[in-house]
This record gives sequence, C-alpha cells and structure tokens, in this order.
Amino acid sequence: MKVKLWIGFLIAFLVIHQGIAQQHSYRKDSIQFKAYTRLYISKTLEIDSIRVKKIFCDICTDIQLVALRQVALHMTKAERYNPKYRKEGEHRLSLYIRLSKEKFKALNTIE
Repeated sequence: MKVKLWIGFLIAFLVIHQGIAQQHSYRKDSIQFKAYTRLYISKTLEIDSIRVKKIFCDICTDIQLVALRQVALHMTKAERYNPKYRKEGEHRLSLYIRLSKEKFKALNTIE
C-alpha cells in the first residue's frame, strides 16, 4: 500500500514539474534595461522638466538608445501621477524597461 502511494506521489510530482518547466519565462523571451531619470516639479505642481540621466545597456546601438530614452521619458511622465512625486522639487526615479528580444532587434530598423 505504501509503495503504491509513493509511486503515485512520484508520478504526480513528475507531471507537475514537467508542466512548470514548459511554461515560458520572461527571462528567456525578453531583455531588461535600467534607466535613471529625474523629474522636476514646479511650485504649481506641474512638470517643469524631465531628464534621462543614464540608460544601462552595453549592447545597444545609438538608435536603440534613442528609442529606450523615449520609453524612459514616457514612463516618467506616467509616474507624475504617483502621490510620491506630487511634491515640489527634484525626484530621482529608477525605471526598469523590459522588451522582447524581437522588439529589441526591430528597434534598429526604425528611423
């Protein structure tokens, strides 16, 4: 009886493990970049300016860096509604940009 129970557990474990192994992982299908931006808020609580300070990418071409800079600017504009950044002054943001490998390669063809 115990042997059948152990065999059943072993089969169930192997089936579950095989199902988990077949799932797609974003780490295999995409590339992640880190960007530092600064958001300046004026006294009237409006955006004074946004600057992209640095994008960490060793393999990027100039065209890809420009595209990643635009994505970082867009993400920073979206963060302006966060209550943390609704105060006057300079706010430093650290953003993660994740793109699929196909989209990253296609950035070179965009002009």
